[in-house]
Amino acid sequence: MATSFPLRSVSLLLALVVLLLLAAAPAQAAVRQDSVTQKIMCQCGCGAVLENCPHTECGWGIPAKEFIREQLEAGKSPEELIEYYVSQNGKQILAAPEKQGFGLGAWLTPFAVIIATAIAIYSMVRLWVRDRAEAAIPLPQAPALPKDKSDRLDEELKKFD
Repeated sequence: MATSFPLRSVSLLLALVVLLLLAAAPAQAAVRQDSVTQKIMCQCGCGAVLENCPHTECGWGIPAKEFIREQLEAGKSPEELIEYYVSQNGKQILAAPEKQGFGLGAWLTPFAVIIATAIAIYSMVRLWVRDRAEAAIPLPQAPALPKDKSDRLDEELKKFD
């Protein structure tokens, strides 16, 4: 009886590990499927990423998701599946442009536009401020008081001190 307790514990622990691994396998497959379906566009005309196609009975998206799931289960990598879809439909099927060649321009252009706009706004504000400073009308100077009035003003001001 003493030897069966550790054997029984080990077998229960082993069974638990196997169950956990089996439970984690579908979740891992779903993550791998998402890594493909989030990178390609649905071709039904909805304009959405395949993962988020709004059509519940999409004629292109449902078979594509099934095909991707089957291919992943057969051992294909997500990169191989993406390459397959690009070879079948062209680069326009990709949800994001590639980061090389013309696609690199698509990634960099928004940043270049933002920087150029910031420089243009800064330059315009500087010009407006400088033009305003140059165009400022100087205030006229008060005429000098005659000596006798200046002395009287000083005497009157001393009374307030």
